[in-house]
Amino acid sequence: MGSRTANRVKVNHGTTRLLLACGMFALLSVFVTGCRRDMQDQPKMKPFRSSSFFKDGLSGRQPVEGTIARGYLREDTAFFTGKKSATSSGTVTQPTTSTPQSAFPDDVDTFPFPVNEEVVLRGQERYNIFCSVCHGKTGNGDGMIVRRGYRRAASFNDDRLRQAPVGHFFDAITNGWGAMPAYAPQIPVQDRWAIIAYIRALQLSQQTAAAATSSPAAAPSPSAGGQR
Repeated sequence: MGSRTANRVKVNHGTTRLLLACGMFALLSVFVTGCRRDMQDQPKMKPFRSSSFFKDGLSGRQPVEGTIARGYLREDTAFFTGKKSATSSGTVTQPTTSTPQSAFPDDVDTFPFPVNEEVVLRGQERYNIFCSVCHGKTGNGDGMIVRRGYRRAASFNDDRLRQAPVGHFFDAITNGWGAMPAYAPQIPVQDRWAIIAYIRALQLSQQTAAAATSSPAAAPSPSAGGQR
């Protein structure tokens, strides 16, 4: 009788330990499951979604005043906009004459950095890719798509654009002009200026070629026998 009771106690102790171990394992499983979080369940704020955490009910926070995104400081107004800064341009008055320079009073008329052969060659490469299809290889506005029936592009060799400031070309490339779309997403700022440098080279070359073509041929010198 005593041995049976002892065995029963041992069995009860073993069962208790087994149940306790199972309970601890189940509890641990609950904690582990609660700590696991998939990417789709992460506690993030989605754009423009409301939130009860902030007093204004918005999830998005306004950046600190004066915050500028990395790479967007752009203190050089002339380089990044092609426009004169407010301090340098002063009060703009509308001129009475309609010269090409006065038509764009806010545009810079000089390059914001030194132009060398490397810049012009880079501009030639970019011009041939983005501009020549409309404006043509020589800038006369007779590019390939114009020959196929598209609206004729402006000729860089007209006096109006030959005398226009470089800032006007930068504005046109950046924001578009007339039927021409904006190319700011496709052409970085430095490359826009390089293209303008090449346009100036085209204008100079075409002006020189036109002058050579229109100049009268030199009269032949009289022969010695014909002199009197």
